[in-house]
Amino acid sequence: MPNAAQHKLARQHEALSSLSTPQRERLAHIDFTLMFKGEAGRGDLIDRFAIAPTQATKDFALYHEFAPANVVYDKSRRLHVRARSFVPLFDYDTARTLSTLCQGHGDGFLGTLPTSVRCEMPHQLNHPDLAIVAAVSEAMYKGCALAIRYVSLSSGETEREIVPHTLIDNGLRWHVRAFDRHSGEFRDFVLTRLLTATVLEQSLAQEYEGLLNDRQWNRFVELELIPHPDIGQPEAIERDYAMSEGCLRLELRAALAGYLLRRWNVDCSPDHSQQGAEYQLALANVQALYGVKNLRLAPGYHQAEPM
Repeated sequence: MPNAAQHKLARQHEALSSLSTPQRERLAHIDFTLMFKGEAGRGDLIDRFAIAPTQATKDFALYHEFAPANVVYDKSRRLHVRARSFVPLFDYDTARTLSTLCQGHGDGFLGTLPTSVRCEMPHQLNHPDLAIVAAVSEAMYKGCALAIRYVSLSSGETEREIVPHTLIDNGLRWHVRAFDRHSGEFRDFVLTRLLTATVLEQSLAQEYEGLLNDRQWNRFVELELIPHPDIGQPEAIERDYAMSEGCLRLELRAALAGYLLRRWNVDCSPDHSQQGAEYQLALANVQALYGVKNLRLAPGYHQAEPM
């Protein structure tokens, strides 16, 4: 038998479904902004939906009716702040949420593709906890540190403070790029390995902890990808990757180079000696990787280190 909480939730969903689509879109935006920024103001709605300030005020009042325990109004800052008792009013898909955080809101956060358009993707094996993502996002928005408990392959479980600046999708899993106060350097942390994350609002990021001082992030390298020499019909690979004169030239951040080379199985050995059908690409200019730090991920690159 459904309990009282389940009955309340059902009534809430029924009431939400009775609203017009624009109203639900605006309430979802408030909910999303509170969850991932920790605060929301009328300007968030006015800028996003091009509505009048009076309408924005009504929308926040309506949100409060639906979820009074989710928000506290800070009169001094004229902002609606996420309450400790916050529970999302809407359900969020992890993959779509991360995409929204990285690319911004589309035409409608609650929108769906037309039913005539079909799209399938391989099953995602790992899904970051959205509460963790929310804490990371809030710390980035507020420019402050994050206290985390983290499990790594080398050190096991540790506690540390990080200053996050960017979410990264490497094609297989999500990371956060951050200054690690424990090691004193910029590192990538796998989101699914964060056990807990607490926003430290009073511990603001120092200048040396900011994105502009992340040398690997701000350095760009140009990679020249070619069909692997073992490929019998290189023209097929050239067409796969829209190569020009047998080469695909890419410019990307040094901090991301290892991820790309691993994801696409690019043979980075000096003599292109990596064997296997998975190696369809090779790196023509191995010297471009000099000084790039995360090359333990690059297939065969250890053979090139003595250069």
